[in-house]
Amino acid sequence: MDRTLKSVSYFNASPAPDSICVYEVFRIERFKPLFINEHLERFKNTLKIAGLKPHLNIEGLRGSLNLLFSANNIENGNVKLDFRQMPSGESQFMAYFIQTNYPGENELTEGVKCALQFSERHHPEAKIYNPEVRDKADAIIEQQHIYETLLVNSENYLTEGSRSNLFFIKDYELITAGDTLVLPGIIRHKVIDLAKELNIPITYRTVHIDELNSMDAAFITGTTPRMLSISRIAEITYPISNSLFMQLRDTLLNLIEEEINS
Repeated sequence: MDRTLKSVSYFNASPAPDSICVYEVFRIERFKPLFINEHLERFKNTLKIAGLKPHLNIEGLRGSLNLLFSANNIENGNVKLDFRQMPSGESQFMAYFIQTNYPGENELTEGVKCALQFSERHHPEAKIYNPEVRDKADAIIEQQHIYETLLVNSENYLTEGSRSNLFFIKDYELITAGDTLVLPGIIRHKVIDLAKELNIPITYRTVHIDELNSMDAAFITGTTPRMLSISRIAEITYPISNSLFMQLRDTLLNLIEEEINS
């Protein structure tokens, strides 16, 4: 907290009313912070989009984060970077481990169920805390016993997940929303880069609700799920053994293994 290592009892996960909260989440695996450079760059960009001028040096965060890692000796887990600015102008920076439920064996092998959520983010390209969207997503997930909600805009087009990015597969082609419409996910960009290396065609567009029946497959990406096949969206089911998805996922896992060992 503000460059000082403190007990977890000092931390409050809920921002104060009317405060602006900018955050970032990255994953540690086998003591290695994955794609940390990309996450810090996105955190810095989000602060810029939000118009915030933090009292911390983003480039100097590495030392503080290393202190956090060594003090807790966490082998696997997610870390949240949390910058808050209150209406008074006072600000606070925190970095802390958060409870995370990684996909289980059933979700990895059988895919996950998703529901539609008719919500839009005001600044989709930045990780700014939005309690309205998040609380609604949490309620739908709990009530319907699903893994994720997929956001639908006012024109009935699907953009992204409430905490993930969304891809569709149609005729050996990837379909995903344009960068200006979604959070630029780190894993999302890795998947896109890998698809280009594998000469897999990509179309940047949103998918309309009426098109869901015509898609061959769908999946989400994110820090926690990585690449996770979708078995159902609302009442529409999808196969989870799509060859393009499997090829991309295997290539991504190899890339992550290289990152851990680098």
